[in-house]
This record gives sequence, structure tokens and C-alpha cells, in this order.
Amino acid sequence: MSEKLDAGWLTSYTANDDAGNFSVTTTGGDALALYSASHTREDGGTAWSNIVSDGTTTNMAASYAALKALDRVANLVKGPKGKVFPTNPDRVLVKRGTAAANKFKEILGAIKNGKIPEEFSNDGSAVNSFELIESPYLLATGDGTSITNLSSATNWHAVDSSKIGDEYGLQYFESQPIQLDEQNVVYKTKEIQNSATLAFAYGHNDPRIIFGSQGDNT
Repeated sequence: MSEKLDAGWLTSYTANDDAGNFSVTTTGGDALALYSASHTREDGGTAWSNIVSDGTTTNMAASYAALKALDRVANLVKGPKGKVFPTNPDRVLVKRGTAAANKFKEILGAIKNGKIPEEFSNDGSAVNSFELIESPYLLATGDGTSITNLSSATNWHAVDSSKIGDEYGLQYFESQPIQLDEQNVVYKTKEIQNSATLAFAYGHNDPRIIFGSQGDNT
């Protein structure tokens, strides 16, 4: 699932496991990447974006201004019928140990103390408090071309946790839970062999509740 976030700006990427390299398709229900400024509307209306932007700068770096831009983008998203789609991204995901993670911790501390982040002011913050998840499994982001050549210090994501479910955001579909196969004993060596199978898929269908930034202020 972390790879899906790392490759959020790509429509496919090359992954590898013990069996070798393989291609992973990352498109959703509208055949676009998880994060795109051209997500199509089911009613044929103007395309919507889930890339963090203040209207001028996109892929904004971790900052107080970026959180205000996140709120702006979230409130521009329309529902399938072109109506208002209330979205409140209240959970921020970032790679542990990066400059972006440290910045969000500083901002969160200021908000909880009733201060404006990044200022010497006693006024209150314009953005609400949020849950910060620092994941060691997030790997990379940056130029939006591949996972392997990207920087790891600027990537961040945000999601409306109240709408996580079978329709929106990232999903994990399990068609067969873990099943232990019949045990086999090798006659000559008495070696006991065990195996198990599991069938699942993971990805996204409708990304209206999730937002991303490569953090490079393009």
C-alpha cells in the first residue's frame, strides 16, 4: 500500500519481489493516476484535482500555507453528480525522519497551542488540528516519473479518515483469506512441508478523499 502512495502520480511502475520484477498498474476508476489534476467527473463537468495547490503553486512543500491549500483543494472537489462533496482531510501521512515530517510536527504543535504556525503571533490557526502518521514504509516522491529515482524527504499525503471504506480512497480486496494447505511429509527424509495461499488485490477506485503533494513547489 505504501508503494501505491509513492507511485501516486504514476499510472504504472515496476516493482519486485522474490519472484523477480513485475509491472503494477496504479490507475483508478477514471483510468488516471491516484493523484491527478485531470480527474474526470461522472456528470461530464469540469475535471477536478487532488494535488495540493493554492491555485498558483502545485505540489506544495510541507508548510502552514500548504495545509491551507489542502483545505482549498478539498473543498473544490465535486461529487459524481457535480454537487458539493464535503471533504475534510484530517489525517496526514509522511515518511518518518524527513524534513517534511519534522515540519508537520512543528505545525501541529503550534495548532494545539492555539498559535499560528511559523509565526511569532498569538492569533489562532486557520487550519484545524490533524492526525499525523509518520510511516517508515513510505519511500519516495519527486519528479513523478518512477519510484526509484525520487527524493524521500518531501512526499506527503492527506486523507479524510471519516470516508475511508469500500468506495473511496485506497482499498484492499481479499477474495480468499489465508488458507493452510494440506501438510506433506517427505517419506525418505521425514521433512514436513507446509504451504498457504491467499488471494487479494489492492489499489483505488474513487480518489475523492485522498490528496497528495510531491513537496517540490512546482
